[in-house]
Amino acid sequence: MFSIEFIKNNIGYILSAIPVTLNIVILSVFFASVLGGFYAWAIVRRVIGINILAEVLISLGRSTPVLVMLYFIFYVYPYIKISLFHEPLSHIAASKLAPDVAAILTLSLVFSAYFSEVFRSALNAVDKGQHEAGVVVGLSNFTCFRRIILPQAMKSGLPNYTNVVIDLIKDSSLVYSITVIDVMARANIAAARGFHFVESYVVVLFVYIALCFIFTRILRWLENRLSKKWYGNETKINVF
Repeated sequence: MFSIEFIKNNIGYILSAIPVTLNIVILSVFFASVLGGFYAWAIVRRVIGINILAEVLISLGRSTPVLVMLYFIFYVYPYIKISLFHEPLSHIAASKLAPDVAAILTLSLVFSAYFSEVFRSALNAVDKGQHEAGVVVGLSNFTCFRRIILPQAMKSGLPNYTNVVIDLIKDSSLVYSITVIDVMARANIAAARGFHFVESYVVVLFVYIALCFIFTRILRWLENRLSKKWYGNETKINVF
């Protein structure tokens, strides 16, 4: 039977792990965005050698499920490390990455591929003639990018960027599988005390709905501000 009493007694315990989840999400979004931006730059500018490496890493990130990558980095990587450096098997525990680090590294590697495609499509959506016109009137390449290309690319790319961020938030619920004590892990621990898994997962459901709603509102607000700053008008964009 569904127990409201269980939720009242354990909701605080489950919610206390929100800072862990937020830390993983925010750092993963940051590193994935930086790495994805680098990939997009290498491909758009056709930097010889680097663009091929970027395409390979993008393909790898898009083709590998998050759970598989989590297991590979947290469980398989230590065995590869001790094999390469001919270390004894007893060093396996010391070779493991910290669970939080492994989670952030995994999400950054996987989602950098998706952020890269968002950035690349946004940059390619801007007419190349605008950069050429800026150079003709005496603007440097950097000034052309900052004042002409970037505002338009950000405006067109933010909706897709928001979608990828939301996907990252949802996939962050898998990090409990490598012993990260996040919201999902706390829910499982609480549920195991009396087999109230339904009640625990209902709490987790609303936690992730709230997190996705908050991040969506922040990014939509940013989109409106950029529209007002660069285009002189504010486009009213709702979450739903």
